[in-house]
Parts: sequence; C-alpha cells; structure tokens
Amino acid sequence: MIFLIIFLFFSLTNHVNSHHKIYSPVVEEGRHSLEWRGHLDVDDRDSKNKAHHHVLETEYSWTNFWQSEIELHLSDKEETPFDWEKTEFQNQLQILDFNNFNAALYFSYNFVSEGEEADEIEYKYLNQFTNRHLSLISNFIFEKQVGATATGSTTFSLSNSLMYKDLFIEDFDVGFFGFSDLGNISKFNTLSKQKHQYGLQFESEFELSSIEYEFSFGYLHGLTDSTANHTLVWNIEVELD
Repeated sequence: MIFLIIFLFFSLTNHVNSHHKIYSPVVEEGRHSLEWRGHLDVDDRDSKNKAHHHVLETEYSWTNFWQSEIELHLSDKEETPFDWEKTEFQNQLQILDFNNFNAALYFSYNFVSEGEEADEIEYKYLNQFTNRHLSLISNFIFEKQVGATATGSTTFSLSNSLMYKDLFIEDFDVGFFGFSDLGNISKFNTLSKQKHQYGLQFESEFELSSIEYEFSFGYLHGLTDSTANHTLVWNIEVELD
C-alpha cells in the first residue's frame, strides 16, 4: 500500500503553484490563524536568481465545513522590484469527512496590483488520504484571468504532498512535495515551458502559552527550463484559538 501511494504521488507531480502552499481540505470550526510563507529561488540565470515571494495570510473557520482566508502577496523579481503583487479573498467548503479521506472545494478572487494585469479567479478541488503514519494531499487547481485586460484560457496546475507523520519524534513530519503548472487547458504547454518542481519538506508544531505554532521548511528542485534550479520554501503559522 505504501509503495502504491508513493507511485501515485510521483506519477501526478512529474507530469507551479499557488506560491508553494498545499491546502488541506480539513476545516476545524473556530480555528483562527496568522501565517507567513514564502520562497527564494537560487539559479545561475539572472532572470530567476534571488527572486523571492512572500505571503501574509489570516484564516478563520466559521463552521465545521466553511473557512475563509485573506492573503497579501508581495514579490521581488528581476522585471519588478519588491512590490505588492495581489490580494486574494478565499473560501473553502469541506464536502467529505471520513476517517481516512477528506475533500473540499475552494474558490478565490484575486485582485492583482501589478500594472495593467487582469484580476484572477481560482478554483480548486482538494483531497486528503490518511492512515496512521502517512498523509497524501492533492490540490487540483484551475485559474483564469477576468476583466477587460484578461488574456488566455483557464490554466491547470497540480500540487501534492506525501508526508510520513511523527517520524522519530511526535509532531515531526517528513516527506515529499511537488508542484506542476501545465499551462492552458485548451492546449498544454510543451514540456520545456511547463513548470515542474519536487523536493523534500519537514513540518513540526508545538504549543506555548496556549498558542499553537506550526512551521515547515522545504527544498524544491526544478525539472524544466521554466523553473528555477533550486527553491527554498518556508511556512510559519500561529494558531490563535
């Protein structure tokens, strides 16, 4: 069973991303959190080297199936200095809740702040398989520009994580994660223009003064020319309730 899950993980991811976050479908009523996540690219090409992106997020679960989030995106790339890129308003509805399987639908409207770029709508199907030691999460992501300056058709991307829970010590998880952006659904990009990254990640959490802290750090390796050769990824979250 373990080898089957590993095979499925790599077959999906190797075929980028909502800025390197893989969303769990599980909604916990009353959960309120603050989050900072980001990534730094390292590459021998000036156009990609040292580009970095940061996301500030707050999240609240209104019920045991409905969750809302606001995200502020800031980025620094060669063609644009460090700037406010967009603001995302997100809602997630958990539609399935079983012992070993959960699923959710996700919708986001993204107000883009960069120049004349069009706003975006983003919708996802999220699922998670779990057992005593393993957690496999997959996000199927569809995104489309909207408004007068919109171009292109709906794009498709995919992200997955396969984590081994409580490795060596309690609340310390290690595993694989990956992101793929295939381009427009009407006609996928050629392989060299697609974005594929995969790598290793570890996650942990602890509680201090009734506040829960969660953090993760990871490394991604780019598989195509369109992705950076190396990407460092981090996520730090504080759960207030």
